[in-house]
Amino acid sequence: MNRIDRLNALLIHLQGKPRVPIGELEERFEVGRRTIFRDIRSLIDSGVPIGGDAGEGYFIVEGYHLPPVVFNKEEASAILMGAKFIERSADPHTIQTFEKAMYKIKAVLKYSDKEYLDNLEGRIAIRPSPSPNPTPDSHIAEIQSAIATNRLIDITYYSQYNDATTQREVEPLGMVFYSGRWHLIAYCRLRADLRDFRADRIQKVKILGEHIDPSKHPNYMDFLNEALLGTDAKEATIRCSALVARFMGEQKYYQGFVEEKKLEDGRYEMKFVTPYYDYFARWLMMYGNQIEIVSPNELQGHAATLAKELLEHHSAPFLAKT
Repeated sequence: MNRIDRLNALLIHLQGKPRVPIGELEERFEVGRRTIFRDIRSLIDSGVPIGGDAGEGYFIVEGYHLPPVVFNKEEASAILMGAKFIERSADPHTIQTFEKAMYKIKAVLKYSDKEYLDNLEGRIAIRPSPSPNPTPDSHIAEIQSAIATNRLIDITYYSQYNDATTQREVEPLGMVFYSGRWHLIAYCRLRADLRDFRADRIQKVKILGEHIDPSKHPNYMDFLNEALLGTDAKEATIRCSALVARFMGEQKYYQGFVEEKKLEDGRYEMKFVTPYYDYFARWLMMYGNQIEIVSPNELQGHAATLAKELLEHHSAPFLAKT
């Protein structure tokens, strides 16, 4: 990045936050502290009202506004890719809001870049996963607002496991997209504990006046990881052929994949961390005799039991005929 581009990017970065630590600027632009000092001085000399210092961070004095942002075609193309994913994974309100944003982005492009983006847009698609219903209005906008302003919310929530609808006051801590759905992680005052709420099962949202302190609760991602992986995670080591290693692809990451190494005989040895040996063994069954369970004995036992059950189940019709 040349100095002119860096100065422009530095100005945009400062404009985007109330105060920016100098360490963040060093990391963002991959330059030393002295270079950052010189760049900030150059911006000040050009008339940009920058306050702060190296100790507490820098900021642009409130009231100063940048000229309209202009995107180049590469930046606009990257946003277009994101828009394609939003079309398939967001609720109707979010999709509509993003479409408005895309119109504004296209409006500031040069004519040649607009044509470039139009040609690209018609030739990029996201193939939707099979789903019986479209994504409902998940009240994502209200939830986002509550998270950003640290406000208590009142929700009406449908729990599928007991077919019940309850009204709860919850302290929103964060949102996570996984398993094809948005989830709200929040402290539920009704249950007096952290809970994972599927956004598409939230029927109503009301933002209340009370402010909350998220720092009083555990990190929402730590809670989610513990809930998904379990607190009693166990190690497992397997060996497989190169063909199976290739077929596994990204599936292995959903099973707790940790590391792998290639053996002298061309096979691969992989280590996993999983909370449920029975579930993990069932996943391994799909690869048949191309998998060898190295350890532990408990996992080998689960696999042997499953293999025996499968043999008895599928051989029963043939044995009955004889």
